[in-house]
Amino acid sequence: MKAKKSIVILYRDLCEEWVDLLDRAQFDTLGLHFIPDRFEMEGYLDWLEREGRPLIERIEAKGITVEHEMHALRYLLPRELFDMHPEYFRVDADGNRTPKHNCCTASDAAMEIVEERSYKLACALKQKSHRYFLWSDDTSKGWCHCEKCREISSSDQNLIFMEHVLRGLRHYDPQAEVCYLAYHETLTPPTLPIPDGIFLEFAPFTKRDLFHPLREEVNRPIREDIEALLRIFSPEKAEILEYWLDVSLFTDWGRSPLARVPYLPEVWDADFAYYTSLGIPAIKTFGAFMDRLYLRTFGDYEITEYGKSLKNYL
Repeated sequence: MKAKKSIVILYRDLCEEWVDLLDRAQFDTLGLHFIPDRFEMEGYLDWLEREGRPLIERIEAKGITVEHEMHALRYLLPRELFDMHPEYFRVDADGNRTPKHNCCTASDAAMEIVEERSYKLACALKQKSHRYFLWSDDTSKGWCHCEKCREISSSDQNLIFMEHVLRGLRHYDPQAEVCYLAYHETLTPPTLPIPDGIFLEFAPFTKRDLFHPLREEVNRPIREDIEALLRIFSPEKAEILEYWLDVSLFTDWGRSPLARVPYLPEVWDADFAYYTSLGIPAIKTFGAFMDRLYLRTFGDYEITEYGKSLKNYL
């Protein structure tokens, strides 16, 4: 896979300023995302058709790839099916069927729906890239404890779910690949064989200290996680999804006042050097809450400097 330099922003933050900023910051890929407890996939697809595509086309005209990175399981297995088919959904740790978070991957009928709606979603997204990022729910401890699933790890349940997503996507795009998102409880490597077409996306949200490089002792758990995952996933196809420029993280997801992201070039350089030393050719960061107000208030210095630094490694 060729080198990939990307930033992932909220679709509601995409504005005219980003069209030229992506180019100036030397990104070659833009990821679009939404916060799942505030917005739904249906709203995202409506935005794409009403507003988003002209901006996306202008970005793509500059040679920049646009991808969609989002927690999609609630769309792929609609929650309203629970009343008629509770068996599609997970059993929680207390033994109760619940539509809250993820699903039961042991349900063949549920997985058929996931495949069908993965195809439907791909048709709606009309993504030009063959790499897809359609994640399970944004939660920890959210997989199934039913009689069939309780002996299967969360990571393996996530892998099973992604395999069915991939099957659906390939009815639309025979070259489709889909990521296994290593995040929260799925940072532990799966034990099942990795199907062809599933690659690693590593998002070290829960354990990392963003103010210190990964090679420092405080971030040793992150190194242990990624190095264990790369024993079963190909590093040449893997992608890193970090949080160096994530305004939402530094403002407690909007519960604190809007603030400028910290300028940490020494951390960026050290982390870029570490990740690329593992053979990983694709590095991205979240940049949530970098909307027009943020850019007009604080400017884009950190974004462009970050991009220039990343260019030195990829």
